[in-house]
Amino acid sequence: MNLQPEAKKELLRIAGGTAICTAAMWVLFAALHVAGLAPFDYTVILGGIVGSAVAVGNFYGICVMVQKILDEPDEGRRKVQLKLSYNVRMLVQGLWVVIAIAAPCFQALAGAAPLLFPRVTIYYLQITGKYKPATPHTEEVSVEEEPPAAAGAGEPAAPAGAPRDEGGENEAWN
Repeated sequence: MNLQPEAKKELLRIAGGTAICTAAMWVLFAALHVAGLAPFDYTVILGGIVGSAVAVGNFYGICVMVQKILDEPDEGRRKVQLKLSYNVRMLVQGLWVVIAIAAPCFQALAGAAPLLFPRVTIYYLQITGKYKPATPHTEEVSVEEEPPAAAGAGEPAAPAGAPRDEGGENEAWN
């Protein structure tokens, strides 16, 4: 399926941000390795690569599903498709975490951490103002009434037949 240009742009942003975060994670692992606190070998590199691929693949799945459901006229079917897509994507991520923990060829933290990097990228883009979530355009409605036309020396005219509100001058104090 061909993604729309805007979806491709966002997918590339997420992939780039995930790659930068993964590289930063590798630098952190290297620094911790120098200090003798963490391993830095092929398991860290491989875990980061596969974890990043799963994370970007998850975002790609979101893009594809959103494009598909836009063409679906039945709202009930759209909801079912979205739920199914969400469940499948979460299952794939969960399976990846289990594999990253269980398989000796992956460092568990280096494999699981990249799943958080797309969200970190989105937060960064929002903070820097480079990404603003689309908001549906709605007509602005005010709950305040329009002030009536001024009558006399800057005081609003009272509606016909309405008692004048003098601000409590005629009320007795209790």
